[in-house]
Amino acid sequence: MDDELDTERHLREALGHLSAARRNGDLRKTNAVALEEVENTVSSVLREYERDG
Repeated sequence: MDDELDTERHLREALGHLSAARRNGDLRKTNAVALEEVENTVSSVLREYERDG
């Protein structure tokens, strides 16, 4: 169970970093598009955790 909580925490931190980089304009356009896909995937995983939890 601790591994799942660590995974969730790390995913949420990653989303926070991605969002901050986007807000600050620290991403190139091509990177921003790719990272948006990653962000969507991570968000989907977190929703699954919340539903299953």
